[in-house]
Amino acid sequence: MIDEMFTLMETEQKKQELAKVLECNRYTERFGLALTEEQARELMVQRKDTLKETRRVEFAEGILPEIIRSFCDSQYIDNRTYAETLGRLQEIFYHYKNESMDELTDRELLEFMRQQFEEICFGDLDYLESTCLERFTRMIRTEHADSFYQGLRDEYRLHVTENEYQKLSEETRWESELYRTSLEDLE
Repeated sequence: MIDEMFTLMETEQKKQELAKVLECNRYTERFGLALTEEQARELMVQRKDTLKETRRVEFAEGILPEIIRSFCDSQYIDNRTYAETLGRLQEIFYHYKNESMDELTDRELLEFMRQQFEEICFGDLDYLESTCLERFTRMIRTEHADSFYQGLRDEYRLHVTENEYQKLSEETRWESELYRTSLEDLE
């Protein structure tokens, strides 16, 4: 009985997610982009596989509608490669959500991805993934570690002190403009 209810709820959730993805076509058609129902279903299956691979869990809708809205007006995406590009962007997003240690909001990560995709990578997903996002998340991890270890070691007294991690954990978001500026300085 409970298994049947769970299956029914899961089926309904998938229908709603599919409808939200296909609803994006209304907006993206003005840019010459649209997903078929089959492509949308494939992207949802790919999302499920990517979540397993990255060991992530989501209880709400996936990031795909946000990716679609963020990238649909890109000069580097056309209808021939639209579904494939969305699939890659979805994979990259989840991978770097992990790599950033979830210190970025979804919106911050998507904005950074979009800006780099357009202005630095010129639509090259491999460069976005292996260079821009790698540098960016390395910087975030380093900043996170520096803040963490700063609280563990008091440089003046040279002994372990109170952990300042709580200050970091109370942060609601990272200042994305600061990281963008720092990243530009690296190049």
